[in-house]
Amino acid sequence: MERKNFLRTFAVAAAAGPMLLDACGKDASTKTSTTTTTTTTGSSSTTVSESGSCTVTPTETEGPFPYPGGEINDPLNRTDITGSQTGIPISYTFLVVNTNNSCAVVSGARVDIWHCNKDGYYSGYGNQPGILGTETYVGETWLRGYEITNSYGIVTFSSIYPGWYSPRATHIHLEIYIDSVLKKTAQLAFPESISNAVQVSTLYAAHGANPTTNSADSVFGDSATDLANETLSLTGSLTAGYAGTYTIGLAL
Repeated sequence: MERKNFLRTFAVAAAAGPMLLDACGKDASTKTSTTTTTTTTGSSSTTVSESGSCTVTPTETEGPFPYPGGEINDPLNRTDITGSQTGIPISYTFLVVNTNNSCAVVSGARVDIWHCNKDGYYSGYGNQPGILGTETYVGETWLRGYEITNSYGIVTFSSIYPGWYSPRATHIHLEIYIDSVLKKTAQLAFPESISNAVQVSTLYAAHGANPTTNSADSVFGDSATDLANETLSLTGSLTAGYAGTYTIGLAL
């Protein structure tokens, strides 16, 4: 089914800093919607403007490194998921909407996020092969966490730009729960031009550029249309850091 990105502009203006898998089935739904939301809290203001098609976020496999014991048992309710990890700063802003209700925002949804560090390892797991050899990070919780959407359907996270591991493209993982019920498991890709620049920068250079492109990835590569709907919008720079935005569409 032909689909276009629902999110056209998603600007965050705030007193803040710089901002081995098989593909599984995907779902789709399209509606038309135009919405503008402004949230003001103290000295911070967040403006969200969307227009165009309103689509269900494709469903993907959870992957091999969710929170040990299951995401629903994850106690890490936090905005900053960086922990002890170094890398280029990145902030994520996610808007959760209901595609079965003219893309009305969804408040009170739990959004879980996790990804690897700059060297391609995940916290919480042992015996992971990689460029540093086999590493064990059992008991560590960096680059994981969750937030609850506010009354405007928004959550934000601070982190570092993820690295990569063979044979996957650079990506992050998401799960969305409503009233403790899993509603969506997703993965998001990054614009390759930005990832290529990040991965040869000072902190990432030991690993180098990821040889797996988004279109060749085992998860994203099975559908060019879905890939377009699974790629973060990014702004920023190597020196200032990046800001990523994405609208999570749920068919509730």
